[in-house]
Amino acid sequence: MKVLTLSEYGEDRFLSELERLKNANYKGDQRNAGWFNRIPEIYKTRFKEWFFLVDDNNTIAFATIQEFYPMCYRLLTRTYTYPEYRRFTLPDNDTKQSPSMYLLEAQMKYIHVYDTVFISMQDLKRRNSIDRYRKKLEDGWILHPEMVQTCNDNSSDRYQNVIYKGKELQRPTITIDEWKQRYD
Repeated sequence: MKVLTLSEYGEDRFLSELERLKNANYKGDQRNAGWFNRIPEIYKTRFKEWFFLVDDNNTIAFATIQEFYPMCYRLLTRTYTYPEYRRFTLPDNDTKQSPSMYLLEAQMKYIHVYDTVFISMQDLKRRNSIDRYRKKLEDGWILHPEMVQTCNDNSSDRYQNVIYKGKELQRPTITIDEWKQRYD
């Protein structure tokens, strides 16, 4: 397996894959189905670089990096793992190298100089998942004690679970109790 950048993978191939995924309408894609329409409009705008995990010629997963403010990067943004490579049940002490781990490794090498890097997952129900992911990293990553604002919409997805490395994020936060009162 190897990780390719957008120029190595090919823009036309990426756009074709997004169209194919939109039309395939996989059962597990409902939560983020809008991505397949939106990404072709914005993939060259606010994202620093796109990464694609491939095995032979098969795409396994993709994700991008988003710079939030100078020297602060959100990694594994818009991560998509193809259905045949997804794991729906993760053990508590998971040590398997997941597709996102390959992508994260490549993204960290690409960024290499930063004040802060972070990964987020929406929905309070996924807090344990992101903490398990943090534990797999074992490299100075911290689970933020509150929910961190990662976008400007007004939905519950506005505040997300975050793990970060480096300086603490300079983003608005709310406590978990506040999140529950507003959105649960």
